[in-house]
Amino acid sequence: MDRALGLLELVSDAPQGIALPQLAEQAELAASTAHRLLTTLQDRGFVRFERASGRWFVGRTALTVGAGYAGSRDMVACARPILQRLGDSLGETANLGMLEDGNVVFLQRFDARARRAFVPTGTPLPAHCSSIGKALLSVLPLPEVRDSLAAGRLVAVTAKTIRSETEVMGALEEARRTGFAVDDEENTPGLRCVAAPVFDAYHRPVAALSLAAPIERLEIGQIAERGRMVAAAAQELTRAWSGARL
Repeated sequence: MDRALGLLELVSDAPQGIALPQLAEQAELAASTAHRLLTTLQDRGFVRFERASGRWFVGRTALTVGAGYAGSRDMVACARPILQRLGDSLGETANLGMLEDGNVVFLQRFDARARRAFVPTGTPLPAHCSSIGKALLSVLPLPEVRDSLAAGRLVAVTAKTIRSETEVMGALEEARRTGFAVDDEENTPGLRCVAAPVFDAYHRPVAALSLAAPIERLEIGQIAERGRMVAAAAQELTRAWSGARL
């Protein structure tokens, strides 16, 4: 894997293309090894071979991945005013997060009470006990969901964390039905969160918006209303960022 990624980096550094002998020399690999790795990358669309010139170029998949990274940065800028409006409307904290290897990582947070936006730091949250994680899992294909819920990942973070696959699947079904997911003190005691997914132009889930509040300010009877507000904000971000209509 390291050698293949090294070759991809070298190809990306050569906008005019690069021939196999030169590429193998720079990578300090035998030409046969370099060609085998390039063929694998070509099969996945990360590089392409131009027969006329005998040179290798960056492929469509690598460009798509790069555009996706740039797009995630653009999404944060697009999300800031939406997060602020959502947080201000309720005087609570609004978040933007995404799934990464079965965990939730935060891209942006707006704290209405502190009047500041920032990128949260800290340990990623297991998807099964996060409203953002459940919102995204609820709209992913079942094989991807099962990968995220692989053995050993359903850890108990608090006394209220749901840990069985049956319970998680039930929560995901409820999220699909309502359009938003709920974390009821499953990640942090005394904190409730509701979240809804954000989609790209191809209707693939890429991130989620959430609202977090202490349980005394987000009571059980308020969850449905708050969930609909978060879902509306997530739809607004989907339209603003990707142009997709849900």
